[in-house]
Amino acid sequence: MPRKEDVFFTMLKQVANHLVEASEEYAAIVREFPDSIARIPRMKVHETTTDELVAEIHKQLYTSFITPIEREDISDLALRMDDVVDLMEVVCMRLDLFGMEYMRPEAIEMAELTNRAVVELREVVNRLPRYKKDEQLMYHAINVSRIEDGADRVYQNALRRLFAEEDGGKEVVTWLRIFDRMENCLNAIDKAAGVVRSVVMKSA
Repeated sequence: MPRKEDVFFTMLKQVANHLVEASEEYAAIVREFPDSIARIPRMKVHETTTDELVAEIHKQLYTSFITPIEREDISDLALRMDDVVDLMEVVCMRLDLFGMEYMRPEAIEMAELTNRAVVELREVVNRLPRYKKDEQLMYHAINVSRIEDGADRVYQNALRRLFAEEDGGKEVVTWLRIFDRMENCLNAIDKAAGVVRSVVMKSA
C-alpha cells in the first residue's frame, strides 16, 4: 500500500493548483483587455480563496509538532504563493482604476510568461514530497528562474518602447506602475521556487 502523503504537501499542492487557475484568468484578462474588464472582479475571488488556503496551512502549522520539512519553509512557500495572486489582482485592478483603454503587447507577453512560470511552480510543488530523490524537481525550479529572466528582458524592452513612443505625463506613469507590478509578480513566483530550491540544497 502506498504511503499516505503528508497533509502539508497536499495543502501546498492545493494552493499551487489554485495559483494556476488564477494565472490563467490573469493572462486571459490582460490578453483580451479592454473587452475583459467585466472579468476583473474574478481576481478578487481567486485572491480570497488563496488567502483562505494559506490561512488553513498556518492553522495546521500551529497545531502540528512534526512537519515533513521545516515549518518556516512551509510557511514561507505558502506566503510567497499568496503574494503571486495578490500581485496579479493588483495589476488587473489597476487596469480598471487607471481607466486604461488599450493593452500594450509587452504586458500581454509578461502575463503569458507569468502563467508559464506558475505552471512550472506547480510542477515544483507537486514534486516536493519526493524532494530528496526527484532529480527533475530542481530542473523545474530553475526553469522558473529562466522564465523570470526572460520576463525581465521583456520588461526592459517595454520601458524603452514606452519612453520612446509616449510624450510623458499620465500615460507613462500609469504604464510604469502596471509594468512594475507585473515584474514584481514574476519575481514573487521565482521567490516561491527559491524556497523549494533552498529546501533541496539544505538536504543535499
